[in-house]
Amino acid sequence: MSSTSHRVPVEGGFLHALSSGHGDETIVLLHGWPQTSREWDRVSALLDGDYRLIVPDLRGCGDSFKPMTGYDALTQADDILALIQHFGVGRVHLVGHDLGGPVAYAFAAKYRDRCKSLTLIEAPLWGIVSDEVPDLATLFWHLKFHQDVDMATKMIGSDIPAYLNHFYRDFAFNPNAITPNEAADYIRAYSGVGALRASLMQYHAIPEIGEQLKELSAQKLTIPVASYGGAMVMADYSGNAAKLVAEKVDAGIVENCGHWVPEERPEFVADLIRKTVSRAGSHAVTE
Repeated sequence: MSSTSHRVPVEGGFLHALSSGHGDETIVLLHGWPQTSREWDRVSALLDGDYRLIVPDLRGCGDSFKPMTGYDALTQADDILALIQHFGVGRVHLVGHDLGGPVAYAFAAKYRDRCKSLTLIEAPLWGIVSDEVPDLATLFWHLKFHQDVDMATKMIGSDIPAYLNHFYRDFAFNPNAITPNEAADYIRAYSGVGALRASLMQYHAIPEIGEQLKELSAQKLTIPVASYGGAMVMADYSGNAAKLVAEKVDAGIVENCGHWVPEERPEFVADLIRKTVSRAGSHAVTE
């Protein structure tokens, strides 16, 4: 796959983004933590023959700017709007993994006329809870820890490779899904000056994001939505949460898979995106 790097201006700074492929439909893929836009390389290689792909680093991550503020979902949705306007795209299909999920959902809910479909992979929808949708902060120890940004930065910073490799291996069904070279690229990205602290601001914003998503969920999405969790980690949480915010949800569990679904099951993810894009086409015809 051949991709082109871009420096895209947004309010207060810039996002780094990769673009590749061609086609009538544009897909924006949003990464999670502790990763960058490179997490989508395997999926992009399966899609870029048929679609135009835009793959940014979220603010605070990778080669994007690292401001002190603006990590709430609505501000980051504005980042994505500026991104697609930069590329001259009217409507897009959004895909979000992990922390990219709340941003993707916020964009779909805030800019309903700009989003054709939404695909969520192992994506936490902060603030969306029910009897079947637990508060994830009570299930995963690191979510509260990361919100104490300064303490977490100091403690993790003492050995960033050991800490990040814990997630790459222990949150995977296949502990080798993220290769040593890929892990080394991510570790370099999170070891730069200010990089770790900036990335943890995504977690510091969780309470604010939770309030935002609860408010947005009052009006359910009507576009096609797919939401899947890895059997080893979020499992049916992902689909159950999406059903609280959208009317047309394709929900399920990715078997024999952990948190790193784009690396562990890239063919599954590419096929799911194709299916969701196709559903969006059929949805437009019947509107």
